Amino acid sequence: MSQQSDGGLDRDGDAAELRALREGLRANPLSTEALQRIRAATEAEWRATVAVTPPRRRWLPVAVAAGVAGVAALLGLAFLGRGPDVGASEVLARLVRSEPPGMVEARGWGRSVALPTGSRLVAGRSYRVRGQALLVLENGGNLRLAAGSELEVLGRDVVELERGEIYVDIPPGMHAAAAFVVRTAAGEFHHVGTQFALAVFDGGETRLRVREGSVRWQAEQGDSTVEAGTEVIVSRDRRTTRRPIHPSDPQWDWTAATPPYFEVENRPLGEFLQWVARESGRELVLADELTRQQVATIRMHGSARGLTPMQALSAVMAATPLRFELPEGEIRVSFVGEPATRK
Repeated sequence: MSQQSDGGLDRDGDAAELRALREGLRANPLSTEALQRIRAATEAEWRATVAVTPPRRRWLPVAVAAGVAGVAALLGLAFLGRGPDVGASEVLARLVRSEPPGMVEARGWGRSVALPTGSRLVAGRSYRVRGQALLVLENGGNLRLAAGSELEVLGRDVVELERGEIYVDIPPGMHAAAAFVVRTAAGEFHHVGTQFALAVFDGGETRLRVREGSVRWQAEQGDSTVEAGTEVIVSRDRRTTRRPIHPSDPQWDWTAATPPYFEVENRPLGEFLQWVARESGRELVLADELTRQQVATIRMHGSARGLTPMQALSAVMAATPLRFELPEGEIRVSFVGEPATRK
């Protein structure tokens, strides 16, 4: 007979029941395929019920772009800090004309804007001259800029020439309100009723040529005055050399490509001849009293636009009873009688 416990249960029967229960609960291990299906189902359920934060790779470019835009805006402010409202009232000059491919305003980051005729050059702006240009100064006189020149306008009467060549033509009595100044690495050059050319070369050399009047030169080594007919070359290490240069020297000829136009219609011939003499650096010589009377009474008609001063001289004189010759440094005019009748 089987033995009974205090609880009234058969111990042998109890053991058998436990063994049967364990056998019933024992499960075979899951296959690899079954485990993969369970993981896939679990992941799908999680994605469906949990708000997923966008992957980092989706917002990172946006953040980078925003950062770049912010930096660009800051840099833009740095470049445009001299923008339209800064120094807008400080107008240096107006562009009268330029040879192709024209003149541009530099905007930074390699950008530039072409300047149409009539554009005003203002303080705080930099400009590049791609084709020779003529500017009329607000306070009188004109500037001629050689192709390849680069300059910055610092104020109403101040420019800094960074490279290239500039020709300043301010007749005596004009620009009296303020001294016009051109700055280079070699110092400051102030006009004194003058025509002068200033060039800055890539090697750091500066060259001053004075054609008329004088130029006051302020430099680290002291102040000096450079008179007409003088060329001064300042090397990068500030050594200077001087030599004479005649006002009619061919090295001035580039300035005749973009002179201010002289309107000849109903103007006295004498005024025109004085203009040509000054533009060419020559002395006007009238041969005799009869010639002087003719020059004083003749009035011109027509137009000389688009011609250089010497071309205009030939065209105008062909319609008068006068002739001209060009001995060295002079324009010599004499009376020869009535011109032949044109058919």
